[in-house]
Amino acid sequence: MSVKLQDALEALYGLERRKDKLGLEGMRALLSALGNPERRFRAVHVAGTNGKGTVCALVERVLRAAGARTGLYTSPHLVDFRERIRVNGRWADESFLEARLAHIQSLPVGADRTFFEVCTALAFETFAAGGVEWAVVEVGLGGRLDCTNVVAPDVCAITSVGLDHTEILGDTLEQIAAEKAGILKPGVPVVTAAGMDPAALGVIERAAVERGCRRVDAARLEAVSAGAASLVVRAPETPWGPLTLEAPHLRGRFQAANLALALGTLAVLLERGVAIPAEAVVRGVREARWPGRFEPCAREPRLWWDAAHNPQGVAVLADAWRRCALPAPRAIVLAVSGDKDVSSMIEALAPIAGEALVFATRSRNGRALEPGRVARAAAAAGLASRIAPDVGSACRDALAHAGPQGLALLTGSLFAVGEAMEAFGGAPGEWQ
Repeated sequence: MSVKLQDALEALYGLERRKDKLGLEGMRALLSALGNPERRFRAVHVAGTNGKGTVCALVERVLRAAGARTGLYTSPHLVDFRERIRVNGRWADESFLEARLAHIQSLPVGADRTFFEVCTALAFETFAAGGVEWAVVEVGLGGRLDCTNVVAPDVCAITSVGLDHTEILGDTLEQIAAEKAGILKPGVPVVTAAGMDPAALGVIERAAVERGCRRVDAARLEAVSAGAASLVVRAPETPWGPLTLEAPHLRGRFQAANLALALGTLAVLLERGVAIPAEAVVRGVREARWPGRFEPCAREPRLWWDAAHNPQGVAVLADAWRRCALPAPRAIVLAVSGDKDVSSMIEALAPIAGEALVFATRSRNGRALEPGRVARAAAAAGLASRIAPDVGSACRDALAHAGPQGLALLTGSLFAVGEAMEAFGGAPGEWQ
């Protein structure tokens, strides 16, 4: 990414998370000044605490395999800002982003817009200019007041509801579920993941009734293989008939739940007249990638990373590690954002932590938790720890401690995974 674009974006990063800026009025005014680019494509809107990026990647890849020109908008990025905005799998054009960002900042209504508002406007302008037919849009935070909640989707999906971003979304599952249900639109079907907490699901169901939305369950899948190498599932009952689907870039049984939600979402689109042949479903699932989630580093396979960033996500990671029969990691690199419950995250790691040495570190993100606090939380849980100044050195030290035959695990933050990719390779490519 060019220095000019990087500098312009960094100037906005300070406005990334401002509770006083939540709301859609500014977003709608900005899009109106830009000619309402969000009205020039059809959309799938995906919310949830964990898993929504994977669901978005799967839905987009199948739609692309079906011949549609697609847009994908996700956040945050791992290494390069342009990962957030893709047209037919390719990153947004740098010169286009520079020009449109300058235009936005020149508008009276562009003043004092938040980072996410500007990012979303850039995404929608990119999609409109690129002739996108279908955009798959990931909610950034919550749903009701998230700046993506200006789209008029053909279908919504909600992946999971957990206690995350409680300082903004509320401190109960019911409150958070209500925020996520805020993406529901009158008459638009909503697909919900299996295994959702009953209290949270009840909130979503009531919202669906109030808005005249049909709630649809995720597809029913039977795992054939859910190991450390790939995911293979059987879908006995789908609109396309029985399907066996291989997802070689997804690992762990938890990814089957994301795949089931993606299939349920695609089935709704098929019902609504979108041409999605069975062959596109099989090929799209096989080719879908979503890096940084429960995978080994390609250049250093002793290093595994997972972007779990809250207790619920870490618990899923630990369960996947055990189910895949991976040997207990000898070292764990832990970098956590300041708004997370680090003690609960370490507790969730306990089933696989064993005698692992914890390397407490921090990402370069301004919201990162100071490593000393991570180390103290590890000590309180009975785990030995060392402090490392940055993610790269923490991973190198962890690998040295693990030895030639041992494994090291990095988790706690998507930002940290991105920095490990910078240091060791594995960053997402422009085409996915």
